[in-house]
Amino acid sequence: MARVAVITAPNIGYRNTGMLTVDLAFETLRRRMGPGIDPTWYTLHTPETVPLRAAARGTDLPFRFRSLPEHLDELRDHDAVVFWGDFLHTRHYMAQDATNRLTDFGIAEDRDAARTLLQRTLLLADQPEELLARTLSYGGTILHNSQSDYEDKEFGPLFTRLMTRSHRVWMRDPLSAAKIALLRGDRTNEYFASDAALLSRPGDLDHLPATQWSEEVADGGAIGVFLGARTAIPDWLPGFCESLSARFGAPLEWLPWFERDIPSPVAHLAPRPGEHTVGDLLRVLPRYRLVITDTYHLGVNAWGAGTPVVCVGAPEPVPRTHDDYWTLSDVKKHVFHLAYDAEDFYLSTLPGTPDALERRADRIVRLVEGGGAEAIANRLRAHAEQSAASFTDTLTALLAGR
Repeated sequence: MARVAVITAPNIGYRNTGMLTVDLAFETLRRRMGPGIDPTWYTLHTPETVPLRAAARGTDLPFRFRSLPEHLDELRDHDAVVFWGDFLHTRHYMAQDATNRLTDFGIAEDRDAARTLLQRTLLLADQPEELLARTLSYGGTILHNSQSDYEDKEFGPLFTRLMTRSHRVWMRDPLSAAKIALLRGDRTNEYFASDAALLSRPGDLDHLPATQWSEEVADGGAIGVFLGARTAIPDWLPGFCESLSARFGAPLEWLPWFERDIPSPVAHLAPRPGEHTVGDLLRVLPRYRLVITDTYHLGVNAWGAGTPVVCVGAPEPVPRTHDDYWTLSDVKKHVFHLAYDAEDFYLSTLPGTPDALERRADRIVRLVEGGGAEAIANRLRAHAEQSAASFTDTLTALLAGR
């Protein structure tokens, strides 16, 4: 039995449904590869650091996380180390999200201590070269890394060492992939891989418990809406949603991807009655005619389920302030849609003329009903299949040589 250490971004309370689908995708691949892999799951602070969200309570998830800071030395006992998804290797994540959480939860006594801890855990600063040689990184992104980050005398050399000495690296967007190819000086390998959440095929997560909640929508009978979590809702957007509802003949319905109040601009939308599970949130996606959202991984999962997504994002503010969480930047949503020729379904929050919005709505309907959206979904799925094979073949070969 091969031992594999899997390091993921922390998902406190399992509040972030999308991050949960990323982690579940590794378990999907592990099952697909057969019984020969024994994973140990690590993260900076465990989900149980805060109370679990209601939709996740009682769910028998296929992993139990260990605190990476407390068990860092265990990595050397594994046959392979896998960094799985997210912004784990970006300087802004370490300086913002990760540092704030480590200090808030008392894991690090101050920001300097947090910085040192993150260099040891996420950049493997104290680990030997032979461990890096059996380390893989899949589904990360370094969209916002820049030259000023690499000139940081601590982050720059450690990031470069990890990215160039690791056995293999796959990035979830083509811009990050191009950066890694340049850094590694390698044009023979493909560094652009699908988002990890897409590696679960439709139906792979049906083992998660679900209720009647997700069965009550007839196929194509509603449009799921989840807005206001990542991007301010522009004044024109509720009317645009209503326009799409009328064109498709499908009612709008609030989809509770996160636990939060329905924002006032769309407060008239009715949520589905009853209690739901995380499994319900995933099981309902292929039943929708359309999903309208501003949330990256909801869009990724809906497209992966074959459901078209109208994704809303704001133009990147310039300059950004130091307090902005770059992990929440809308750039990742735009790049994702650009990568798969899905720009027709990406809406900027900049005001458009009524005529322009009418034309966009007509175009979306035409693409959904004429097969264009299906072509995008097929493109995503084909890339995911290729990416999954690349990762599993590489991991299998690495473990065979141990």
